[in-house]
Amino acid sequence: MQGKIDVVEHPAMIGYIYYMNNRNLTPSLEDYLETILRLERKNRVARVKDIAALLDVQMPSVTGALKNLRTRGLVNYEKNSYISLTDEGMGIAKSVEGKHELLVEFLNGILLVPLEDAEEEACEIEHVISKETASKLKKMTNYLQNEIFNNNNLSSDEWKKIIT
Repeated sequence: MQGKIDVVEHPAMIGYIYYMNNRNLTPSLEDYLETILRLERKNRVARVKDIAALLDVQMPSVTGALKNLRTRGLVNYEKNSYISLTDEGMGIAKSVEGKHELLVEFLNGILLVPLEDAEEEACEIEHVISKETASKLKKMTNYLQNEIFNNNNLSSDEWKKIIT
């Protein structure tokens, strides 16, 4: 049939397919894992309605994501039961959470971005920053905090003048 587009061969899809095959999880699925981790820590269990409330999504969306994550072996989930992370899911969730915390610390503590804005921006960046870049950012953040700020080489007022 003339005019039919093969989605796999369509130029707009090639990059997306490469991204998905080499990344495995979408930012949205990473958010689900991170949210389940937070709920497990807070309540000892995660439930569909709690995940939906935290992510501000509908419960059917949560159910769909959980089925996807279960298929990938990242969560333990059965209808009408509590949700828990598998060991692999826990590892990914902790990695995303660690990147988030690092980014908030850098954005708020070093760049002086207001905390609410730093939280929002960190939530976007955490999904695209590599482990290697995050590691370098952590080293730089630690250096600035320990060698520049904590050793009184630069006062917070002097830093504010430089950064703003």
